[in-house]
Amino acid sequence: MPFLAAAAVGDRLPTRRHLIDQGLINRYAEVSGDHNPLHTDPAFAATTHFGRTIAHGMMTLALLSDAMRVWAGPGWPDSGTLEVTFLSPVFPEDEIAVEGVVVGRDGGKLACKVECKVGDKLIVAGETSVILAKDPSHG
Repeated sequence: MPFLAAAAVGDRLPTRRHLIDQGLINRYAEVSGDHNPLHTDPAFAATTHFGRTIAHGMMTLALLSDAMRVWAGPGWPDSGTLEVTFLSPVFPEDEIAVEGVVVGRDGGKLACKVECKVGDKLIVAGETSVILAKDPSHG
């Protein structure tokens, strides 16, 4: 059973962690088609104000969306909404912690505040809502 099916306002969502490395960033570049050298070329990225490659923002967002799929279950792809602000870049060798807290529940609709952190540094912050799928065994 997905975590959010039984969650109450104030419940913290189980933290999901992801170690980011250059190989993962390169694979994301391949599947997304985003080959910006800021993400994939360490020599080029060293000349930028970041000083090294950074992960795609959409890759970080995909990790957050995947966490929502795990927490909310099958209702997420069809009814989930996600509004976030990107606050800081993610670098190779960073470990992203995806976290959240339930802030509202109205029948089958649930709202959460969500964030991605690297250590104590906030990378992404936002809100999500989802209509939880009904258990087919209960009509």
